[in-house]
Amino acid sequence: MASTSSPETDMDMDLKHNHSIYYHQRLFILFLSFVVLTVGCFIYGQYTRERHFKTELLNGQLQLLNIQMLSYCENGGEARVFYLQHRTLLPNLRMTLISKDGTVIYDSANPERETNHLSRPEVQRAIQEGSSYEIRHSDSVDRDFFYAATAGKNMIARSGVLYTVSLANSLQPTKGFFLLMLGLSVIFCILCYMMTRHLGDNIRQLRNFARKAGAGEPIETETRYPHDELGEISNQIVKLYNRLLQTMNDRDKERQTAIHEAHEKIRIKRELTNNINHELKTPLSAIKGYLETILSYPDMNREQRELFTQKSYEQAMRLTDLLRDVSTISRLEEGNLSVKKTLVNLTDIFESLRQNMDLLPENRKMDFHCDIHEPLWMEGDVILLNSIFENLMNNALSYSSGSAIYIELTEKSDEYLSIRFSDDGVGVEDHHLPYLFDRFYRVDKGRSRKLGGTGLGLSIVKNAVLHHGGNITVCNGERGGLEFNIRLKRGQHQEVH
Repeated sequence: MASTSSPETDMDMDLKHNHSIYYHQRLFILFLSFVVLTVGCFIYGQYTRERHFKTELLNGQLQLLNIQMLSYCENGGEARVFYLQHRTLLPNLRMTLISKDGTVIYDSANPERETNHLSRPEVQRAIQEGSSYEIRHSDSVDRDFFYAATAGKNMIARSGVLYTVSLANSLQPTKGFFLLMLGLSVIFCILCYMMTRHLGDNIRQLRNFARKAGAGEPIETETRYPHDELGEISNQIVKLYNRLLQTMNDRDKERQTAIHEAHEKIRIKRELTNNINHELKTPLSAIKGYLETILSYPDMNREQRELFTQKSYEQAMRLTDLLRDVSTISRLEEGNLSVKKTLVNLTDIFESLRQNMDLLPENRKMDFHCDIHEPLWMEGDVILLNSIFENLMNNALSYSSGSAIYIELTEKSDEYLSIRFSDDGVGVEDHHLPYLFDRFYRVDKGRSRKLGGTGLGLSIVKNAVLHHGGNITVCNGERGGLEFNIRLKRGQHQEVH
């Protein structure tokens, strides 16, 4: 069975395979090499300069002694006497007076030995250059000496001190300088390590961001990046990525919503078609039945024929109302209805409803109570606004079994108008309330068809309200019948006085 690994594990393995040393480690090694090279060169230069300075200082002391010895001897003094007078100036001091041909005139280390020092390197260079110094082994005393030779007019004076361990150490640079440089180097290396480690943390966080971005995972905005330029860039990249990811998610959601809405529209259209077919069958069947009866019985009496003809006409009018309402609700729900908004006074609409109520037969009338007498101006489509309240009134007339209709103003502001439309009828059972605005929904199907309703009135009401930026709710009111609470957006209206 093949094993699987997470993206993080794969990336870490790839990084370890391709880079055995992390970037910040390589950067630290580079800085460390630079520090070591720079400090090493500086120490070497300082070491050479300080050693040369101390050597020249000792050489200068011995050269001064040589000059004094030459001056003393050329003026008739003895070299042995001069040595005795000055031997305490430097420890283990050795002084030698040599003629131009190399013959030793006087040697404090071996007064009795006669030898020639012309082959000595310090003597040769003194004859050529006037003065010189040399650190070498003395064959005559079998010891190491620091020699300084000075050439005079007729003689060469050479002074030397025994090159002991203490003298060699005195000519070396001081250890304090090296310790200071070592300490500074260590501090600088620590600072370099902290800086490169800090940079490594940034790079590691960016690497994790790149891994998550590659996998399409969300990035935590709470991730704390350092307060520097790289940290600021990292924060901006994370914000841009999350914004892009959010945009892509929103796009996907919108696409899913659009697909769902498209499917829902197809479902609604299919359901509407089925409902229309079902609703059309009743009036068509009635018309067909009445006409078939008239045609089948040509000798039917006049009164019966007129009755069947009147019934056919009523069913034809019901069919016309149904087709009109289907067309209206379809265009409202699909947004194809052309809404022409003008300045409308709702009070005029209510007065028109009162007049329509007065024209009805006494057996169908209901008392009309409207406590709104002030003008209620808003921007809207007068036909749709009129259909809202006309359908509510027809609904109350047909199904409420009540005796009165009430229209009340419950809210008036610069932005909204709220109207309560209610009756004192029997209302409906609570489980019917959520479905009253659905198309073709009927509480009592048999009674509704008998009264000639299309089943689309309240659905038209709801969509007309939505087209005016409002909302509508329904409940069983305090008077017993249905209570509709309508909230309409007034728009950029102007009060007219």
